[in-house]
Amino acid sequence: MSTRFALAVGLAAGLTLTIPARADDLADGVAAIPGAVEDVRIGGTWEANGNSGVYRIVVTRSGGNEITARLFVQWVAYQADGGTVVSHSIEIKEFAELGVDIDDYTSESDSDGLAVYIRTINPAGSDDLSYELFVFSPDDYRFGSASN
Repeated sequence: MSTRFALAVGLAAGLTLTIPARADDLADGVAAIPGAVEDVRIGGTWEANGNSGVYRIVVTRSGGNEITARLFVQWVAYQADGGTVVSHSIEIKEFAELGVDIDDYTSESDSDGLAVYIRTINPAGSDDLSYELFVFSPDDYRFGSASN
């Protein structure tokens, strides 16, 4: 093999290794979702100040024998270019303080905001209860025992 050919092959191999792969921000973001995130649902739609989008409800779980959940609500905004962005994200801290797991939940939205109806499982074995969450804005929500 000639020196010139070996040099050309070596340069070609070196160039191949240095070309960066195309980044895929969406795939990278999905891969970065923590394992504790166990449920993500669209809860309804919203409109405010000329913007619109969907509510995203996120449930995380942790624990060994006694699994407990945390509950988050996000405002996913539609952008003019067809993309989306999370414009607000809140944790319902009062729910986390209960130390229970979520068995199931349903949601609906209207012009006033988001309503989430939550059925829980108490890992301590006491009564399973139902709760209501009414979200009016990122700074205004009401959480408590279900009224029915």
